[in-house]
Amino acid sequence: MFTQSFIKNTFITASLAISSMAFAQKMPMSVLPSGHLIVGAEIDGKKGNFIFDTGGGINLFLGNFSKELGPKETYNYLTAFRATGEKMMIPLFKSKEIIFNGKKFKDIWYSTHNMEIKGIDGLISLPMLYDTEFIIDYTTNELIFPKEKLSSKKVMDIQLSTNADQSMDITTYVLLNNKYKINVLLDSGSGKDSFWLSEHLMNTLDIKKETLQVMEKKSEFNPDLTTKFYIGDIGSISTPFTTVEKPKVAFVEGLIYEGKTSINWLGKKLGFNLKEKKIYILD
Repeated sequence: MFTQSFIKNTFITASLAISSMAFAQKMPMSVLPSGHLIVGAEIDGKKGNFIFDTGGGINLFLGNFSKELGPKETYNYLTAFRATGEKMMIPLFKSKEIIFNGKKFKDIWYSTHNMEIKGIDGLISLPMLYDTEFIIDYTTNELIFPKEKLSSKKVMDIQLSTNADQSMDITTYVLLNNKYKINVLLDSGSGKDSFWLSEHLMNTLDIKKETLQVMEKKSEFNPDLTTKFYIGDIGSISTPFTTVEKPKVAFVEGLIYEGKTSINWLGKKLGFNLKEKKIYILD
């Protein structure tokens, strides 16, 4: 899930146009200094700017934007957990039609939250893209629906986590210190160069808690909840195709995954096939 603080003072001034190209459908992404990806979409006839969040689980529309979609009542709810273990019980609705990068998506589940973030209307997440290959290109700042099937000699397996086809997250396996294989959530919504690890891995990596910097953070959804982060570094984190040496990591109290990372470190041009559970490194 996103947090409010990472884009608190960010204002998106330029509208993001949707265009179709002869060989692929492409749309511009605005990449914030934090590394978050901002894309345009049209939800039931209303245009907005959204964080493209591979770790968001479900489309989420905020504040005034969600209200402008029309008055709604629902008896459908999704119970989920944020990465920190915070339990969320969120209302469920269905979009009639979403136009995203020139393609129409029908009957897509979404939720709402009464929060305003300047210039941001919510999150676009993965479930509606299950049958659509897409590319995140950090070199051109574009999101692309390729015409040809994705292919590369550099391919990573991913795993899907779903709930009744309402939500979807992706994970993959990485190595810590060239030795310990763990499964991590891949979360573009965490920005760039973000590496969270379970606090339980401190013992595995022989890291003493007292040597780490401690940071406490209150939940944006429930200010009575506070999570502790233990900040330090490890030797490396790697996939078969890339390695980050001495990454700054946060060992997170109550993290529900073995790890959670941003996606920018995986490559400069990433192709996703959710149905076949693959990421193609295209740079």
